[in-house]
Amino acid sequence: MPRIYDFDDFVKSIYGKDGSIFTSVKGPNGSGKTEFNLYLMERIQALGLGVRYGSNMPIPEALKPNFEMDFIEDLETLEQTCRILNPPPVKKMKKYIFFLSELGKFVPKDEAWKEENRKFIRKLQTVRKFGLCLLSDFIDRVDARVLSPSFFNGLFEKPYPENPRFARYDDFRTGRPFTIKDIPRCKMWFDTYYTADFFLKPQAEGKGILLDQSEEIVKTYMETGSWMKAGVTTQQGKRELFKILKRYYAIRKPIEPEPVIKRPDFEEVSTE
Repeated sequence: MPRIYDFDDFVKSIYGKDGSIFTSVKGPNGSGKTEFNLYLMERIQALGLGVRYGSNMPIPEALKPNFEMDFIEDLETLEQTCRILNPPPVKKMKKYIFFLSELGKFVPKDEAWKEENRKFIRKLQTVRKFGLCLLSDFIDRVDARVLSPSFFNGLFEKPYPENPRFARYDDFRTGRPFTIKDIPRCKMWFDTYYTADFFLKPQAEGKGILLDQSEEIVKTYMETGSWMKAGVTTQQGKRELFKILKRYYAIRKPIEPEPVIKRPDFEEVSTE
C-alpha cells in the first residue's frame, strides 16, 4: 500500500486509480461541502487525473479557473458526453470528472420505492462504464443503495459548520480513515444559494450537450451502428471519429501547483 506524504498524494491515491471513482461529502448546511468538492476538482485537474470536467452548478465563464467546466442538468446529457469522450472500442478510459451537487434531492432514501430512484441508479451504473468519475455532496436522506461500498469508493464528512476547513475521509475499499485540516478556499466562484437540479432527461427541447458536426455524426453512428444512417461513408466516418479521438484523447498539460498556496494538513488515523 503506497505511502501518502501530502494532500496531492492523498488526491492521487483516490482519483488516480484506474476506472470510475465515486465519492461524496456529507455534512450540515454551512460546513463547506460544495467548496471542498470544487477544491478537489481543482487539484484533480492540476494533477492531470481527468480529461474533462462538469457540474450541475453553473460556474460563470469569467470566474472559472483555467480549465473548462460543462454545465449539465440531466443524466442523459451526461451519458452522451461521457460516450463521446470514450467512443468504442475503449482501450484506456478517459475520466470525466463531474460534481453532482445535492445528491439527496435525486435519490432520497424515503422514496426508495419510486421508479425514478431505480432508473437513476441503473443509469448511473451504466454511465460509469464510460469514464464518469463522480464527486457529490448531501446533508442526509440518500438512498442506501447509492451510498454503499459496492457503488462508492469512499465518504468524506464535514461535521462542523463552525470549522469548514476540517474534514474526515473513510475509504470504503481499503478501510483507511483520514483527517484533513486547513482546507483552503477554492479558486472558482460559485453561488452558495443556488438550488442545483438534476434530471433523468433534458427538461427543454434542444437543451443538452452542444455537438459539432463530427460529434453529431459519431453520435448517430453509436445510436444506430451504421455510418450510412449517419450520412457518411465508412471512410468518412472513421475520419470524423479520428478527429474526436485526437481532440479528447489529448490530456491537457497539468497546471503546476502554486508554491505560495498552503496545502491542507492531514493525517492518517491509526487503526492500531
